[in-house]
Parts: sequence; C-alpha cells; structure tokens
Amino acid sequence: MSSRKHISQMNEMEKAFIHGYIRANAHKANANHVHFYHRASDRHYTLAEATEVLQNGLVVEVHDLAAPSYRAVVRDRKGNCVVTDLRIMTVITVYYNDPEDKHEGLNWSAYRLNTDIVELVKKIRKAAQ
Repeated sequence: MSSRKHISQMNEMEKAFIHGYIRANAHKANANHVHFYHRASDRHYTLAEATEVLQNGLVVEVHDLAAPSYRAVVRDRKGNCVVTDLRIMTVITVYYNDPEDKHEGLNWSAYRLNTDIVELVKKIRKAAQ
C-alpha cells in the first residue's frame, strides 16, 4: 500500500536534508518519462523550468506511490509543481497548484509514511551509486 509524508510531518533535519539533496541534484534532472512530455507539452513547460523549480522550490511531500520508487513533489512560489524520482532525478510530471491553497480538505489518511527521510535519501543515494 502506498503512502506519503507531508512536509509538515517532517522534522527540521528531514526538511533540510531533502531540500539540500534535491537542490544539489537538480542539475541531473532529466525528462525521460513519457508522462512529463504529455503534461509539459500541454502547459508549454520545459525541462529547464522544471529544473528551476527543483533548485528553488520547497518540497511539499515525499511518497512511494510508484514503489519501489520514491518521489518528491516540489512547488515554487508561483505554484508550479514538479514531481521527481529521487533516485534518478527523472521529472515525472508538472502541474500548477495555487500557492495560496491551504489544502483544508486534504485527506490525511494517505499521509502515513513513517520512514525517516534522511535515512531514506541516504539509502537511495547508495543504491544510485
């Protein structure tokens, strides 16, 4: 069963680590996923724009909806969202979410990923080497 971890559920070390990891690896972002091409072409969105979101945005959540792959959702101040595979930095999709959206109706039942994000990313990095 898939699960998610929202940024509000992460401790300060997890938040700092996941942001640092994504920003340090944003230059490796690639668009080798068919869903990215469909969504990006609908929105006239480029890989360079997605990379900028990864470099400057904030992580919203980490999830394993495509297990065994772990992905992060990153959103910038303008509301541009990028979903990337944390191991290979493939941009999976892009979409827009109003930056003023407070997600009052968010279904928290899916947010049950109890994994420490620091340990998860270390494991992912080791597997990628």
